[in-house]
Amino acid sequence: MLDEAEKSKLPVAPGELPPFPAVAIKALQVASSGDGRLRELHDLVCADPVFAGEILRVANSPLYGISARINSTLQASILLGYERLKKLVLTIGIRVYLANALDIPTLRACWRHSLACAVVAEDLASASFVAKSEARAYLDKDAAYTAGIIHDLGRLVLAKLMPKQYADLLKGTKSESCNVLARERELFGIDHCQAGRLLVEAWRLPAEFIEIASGHHDDLCNRPFDALAAVHFSCLMADALGFQVANSIGFRSYEELLSGLPEPERQYFCVRGEEYISKVARRIDLLESL
Repeated sequence: MLDEAEKSKLPVAPGELPPFPAVAIKALQVASSGDGRLRELHDLVCADPVFAGEILRVANSPLYGISARINSTLQASILLGYERLKKLVLTIGIRVYLANALDIPTLRACWRHSLACAVVAEDLASASFVAKSEARAYLDKDAAYTAGIIHDLGRLVLAKLMPKQYADLLKGTKSESCNVLARERELFGIDHCQAGRLLVEAWRLPAEFIEIASGHHDDLCNRPFDALAAVHFSCLMADALGFQVANSIGFRSYEELLSGLPEPERQYFCVRGEEYISKVARRIDLLESL
């Protein structure tokens, strides 16, 4: 855990932060229990009018292509299924938390990076399942998506709390790449990985997300293929696809990243980066319409 000196570096005290939506926290806790129950998740959602309305709107949107008109949250939950409902609750929860701040270009770029990372992580997990490599355990695609969308929680909150200062930081990286974490610590006294750990603890999110929020920029050489490893790769891939927040040192191209995947997983992705960029961008556009 962060000590008191580290916690004091956050621009506001944890108790002064706008609370993360309770229904999203409960959904994460239900999902992390290993005993997913659709009815329990539905009951959490329908108890919150904002989330209930959003789920109904999404279920009737082009995102899932359900032809019949859906008029109840229970019907929507059944048609969407537990895993998709869980992902939607989390995505909507972060968007509700950020609210009008998404009108700020800097924060919207951070949000789109998180969405891109989640989409790529989901695809990577699907590729690992298709490959069924004996040397590499496969990762659940919904767990991968959840890890991807939560990984930059610290950056999203820093950008929301200090929009001008964070925009200036990003603007400065356009002319010269830098170590973004070091620059954040220099300017704000805390980097977005440290802030992410603090927020996961302060909001009492499941402990498994501490490592995701705080360690996704660590050197993960020879690490087993798990959620953190998938997010680390997907974060780099999101940058390579153009959903880059800052011009950071260590940037790798789409082709370089693709060549580092085992052959079975590599075949799941588009050979041409432009094709995959279009595919991810379409998914992000749909997710942003939520």
